[in-house]
Amino acid sequence: MAKLEQIRNAQVVTIADSSDRSIKTRGAGALLGLVYLISFFCGLAQSFEGVFLPEFKEYFHLSYQQQMYIVFAKNLPFVAALAVGWLVRRKGYKNTLAVAMFLYAAGTLLLVPGLRTEKYWMVLLGFMTIGGGFTFQMVAANPLMSALGLAEGASSRLNFGNALGAVAQIIAPATLTVIIPVSAVLAREKMTYIEQLFLSLGIALIAVAAAVVIFPDVTVSQVGPNAASIRSQTCHQSIWSRRKAIWDFIVIFLLLGVEASLFSLFRNYLESPDVAALSAHSSQRLFTAFFGLFALGRLTASWIQRHIRPIFQMNAHLLASAFCVMALVFAKGATAISVFLALGFLVSIFFPTFYGMSIERAGDLAPQASGLLTVGFLGCAIVPVVQGGLADMIGLRHSFWLCAGVYLLIVVYVSRMHTREKSSASADAHAIFVRN
Repeated sequence: MAKLEQIRNAQVVTIADSSDRSIKTRGAGALLGLVYLISFFCGLAQSFEGVFLPEFKEYFHLSYQQQMYIVFAKNLPFVAALAVGWLVRRKGYKNTLAVAMFLYAAGTLLLVPGLRTEKYWMVLLGFMTIGGGFTFQMVAANPLMSALGLAEGASSRLNFGNALGAVAQIIAPATLTVIIPVSAVLAREKMTYIEQLFLSLGIALIAVAAAVVIFPDVTVSQVGPNAASIRSQTCHQSIWSRRKAIWDFIVIFLLLGVEASLFSLFRNYLESPDVAALSAHSSQRLFTAFFGLFALGRLTASWIQRHIRPIFQMNAHLLASAFCVMALVFAKGATAISVFLALGFLVSIFFPTFYGMSIERAGDLAPQASGLLTVGFLGCAIVPVVQGGLADMIGLRHSFWLCAGVYLLIVVYVSRMHTREKSSASADAHAIFVRN
């Protein structure tokens, strides 16, 4: 009886299948707005990982590889993404998002004593806790955004929601240029301002977490003429039985790993004496521009992918990114700055676009598929550490050959995916013709 009463009191959001153009919703708009708000604040919490890496490197006397342990710590919790996917099915999307926001807040507040006492392990623990919140958020929020509308618009909604996180990542470094005075040159001189920033953000994240708890519970169900067939095909399957899902996981792993490396080494690269020799203040300003182009890329993709198939834009951006990363090995001065900024626009679409392509028509396996794809964020933990080690051995500029190789490999995979889709579509069309 208690369970039935809980279901009656829950807000119901019923989403139509892509073949049914009508969408019957109650409270879907408010739910989608809340998920977008969460994406924005989570973008704020995550952005300071990359923004402050040069300061952390100086403050704790780290090598490039040791600097990347922060990135490793933040992304290590994604190893539990499949378990979080199971939790979503048991406890629901809203409750999972509430846990995510409290983890974000706890991790951000933990950074304050870590910096104040100069304990690097505590800073790593703080970023690991933030990573736990990120894991819960990604597993719950992405399939929810994908579900709140027609299937063909899922990639567009995902790009828009993730673009809000990128907008937050514009605000973060831009705020630093105002909060931290130009006269504060050494990392130690900046720490007081950084601690105050983390404290303020932690309090704001607690407020957002409280808003998620207050929000009415929501049940998301899929309806429409094809929903039953999708459920019947997937309810007795495991995500591990789908070979394509495993390959998609590997691609997400590599894409996100390279993206994390670019974020983490942006300021190191431009401040390097043999590249552009920028000051910390100048590189922070350009980091703001980088995330501005990152957000613009996702907002543009949200519009473009309403008119063309996402796979075409994905391939074009992959090829352009591969050439840009190769240029980083040789470029200097204004050219190096321009090429790295262009990468902000190009790489922005990779995760939401490929995620939307991969999870399409997953049916009742959507939480499992989301969990597996989100485990791919472990690439953010491992690839930057590998590139950091390469930078220590062969130099920062030459370490970008790793990124170029990854993009070229994924171009091959996405091209083969497109070929298989065309073959499958031709086979289906031929079967319909024969039946008629």
